[in-house]
Amino acid sequence: MKKLIILFIGIIVVFILLSSFRFLEHDNKDNFQMKDIVENVNIEGKNLTVKYNLGNMIDEEIPYGNKVTKFIDLTNESDEDISFAIRISEVILSDDHLTYSVFYSYEDGGYECLDEKISLVEDDNLAYNLVVAKKSSLSFKIEFYSNNQINSTKFTGKLSIISNLSEKDIYRKDIIMLQSNILANIKALNGINEKGYFVVDIETLKTDRLAEFKGYVLIDATDYSDLKYHYFVHNGQYMLNNYNLIDNNVNKTKIQDIDENIINKFSFDYVCSTYNKKICFNFSNLSFNPNGGKENFYKSSMEVINSVKENFKNKEKSVFIYDVTKDIDNKTNVRGYILVNNTVDNPEYFIYLTNDLYMVTGYNLTKLGDYAVDGNTIRSYASSSFNLSSENISKVCSFSGFSECLTLTGEKV
Repeated sequence: MKKLIILFIGIIVVFILLSSFRFLEHDNKDNFQMKDIVENVNIEGKNLTVKYNLGNMIDEEIPYGNKVTKFIDLTNESDEDISFAIRISEVILSDDHLTYSVFYSYEDGGYECLDEKISLVEDDNLAYNLVVAKKSSLSFKIEFYSNNQINSTKFTGKLSIISNLSEKDIYRKDIIMLQSNILANIKALNGINEKGYFVVDIETLKTDRLAEFKGYVLIDATDYSDLKYHYFVHNGQYMLNNYNLIDNNVNKTKIQDIDENIINKFSFDYVCSTYNKKICFNFSNLSFNPNGGKENFYKSSMEVINSVKENFKNKEKSVFIYDVTKDIDNKTNVRGYILVNNTVDNPEYFIYLTNDLYMVTGYNLTKLGDYAVDGNTIRSYASSSFNLSSENISKVCSFSGFSECLTLTGEKV
């Protein structure tokens, strides 16, 4: 009996010790993230004192429209100017909706914007070609913004001051900035909402920092729910020749030294003919569409779906079909049908909706969960594809795999 008591006491002691270690580990992690960190960084033989206010680690969940702000102070006590870059590494993101802006301030001065609303998708250099003058100080404010209107953005990373970038790194960074400008222009239009090929003359999008860039970007919008970007651009030193930019990232191995024989061919017609034997459209001629964009369709379709869920109270074990333009109070421009399979314990909802720009068809919301605004479930509208499954109530019933369905009034389809 005494042995059992001693063993029981021992187990309790071990549990308490392990719990204490976990608490201390968590507490130390929080303290590490919240305390200022000061380190001396050697850049090409010169010492730069760097202070990361409240640490250089980021581990945050940022709701839409909110931001996380980090401050970095640099002091150069040497007799020479020091060039450097600001790096973010160990990046883990829950989505690709995070952007950042960088601001700088000289001693006792206000902050001025260096870069604004640049997309972040992976480890990257946030700013480069920066200089802190000899015997002086320089401060930076970096703001990370969540632009995900559906879910909070989970974001971890580590800030550091490093030696400056190579010329190819700078070129890559500038291309990403150029792509951010294109995406911002597309968003301002409520998306591209018509099929075709659109050519961007980057002269219309350049900033002072991109003044040396020339060329074109072909946007393949044959499926405008999944745009593709092909770059034909150069900056007088490097070029991208027919480069397909994916996930807002540039493979440095694809950056080539400039070839005059190649860049002399770059023109609206040359870029167009590379992918399309018919006609291309000038991107700058696109106009704002108040009903356009996947985000608008997503919001409207989810509003319709939630309305059907709230409306459905029938306890009869049958399959029902809602015509969303007649059977609910629908203030959106979304039309189509939602089939409710009530023969199972939990009703299954099959989605067949469109606004004549985008569509979702044959989607089992109950089994697959809510679809994402940037996922593959939302597709460009095509009447033939939509009508194949969703032309009328009868087709919705059979396409969903049922032989008998009812309207809300109990009539057989």
